[in-house]
Amino acid sequence: MKRMTSLRREVLEIIDKSELPLSADSIHEMLDEKPNLSSVYRGLSFLEDEGLIRSISFECETRFYFSSQREPVHFLHCKKCHKTKPFYECFVDSFAKRVAENRDFTITNHVFYFIGICGDCRRKIVSDVEEGRV
Repeated sequence: MKRMTSLRREVLEIIDKSELPLSADSIHEMLDEKPNLSSVYRGLSFLEDEGLIRSISFECETRFYFSSQREPVHFLHCKKCHKTKPFYECFVDSFAKRVAENRDFTITNHVFYFIGICGDCRRKIVSDVEEGRV
């Protein structure tokens, strides 16, 4: 097994403290020392392979990383501004149980997200329409 380097430890600490999923670029900006970005990606890959973090990709090419310590995790993701908000109410459990039983499958975890438009973006769209900018 590869060892837990100081960079990997710092990346893990940043992710564990964050309520929001973070991109590699945003993690890189938060690091005390600035290694090259490829080192950050290698660290993220290691941490994900070890099960210490998880990642998700919404309707964009960017992967976002979040702690595997908070379960279950659900997200609201704005497709306009790409802000993401977590929520922790889990309404999927009874549905997951039914799906698992009907398909002879053991579900060990899940990530659930809604994609839509946040209130700020929706208000801006309405304002732009009302002022004839659209």
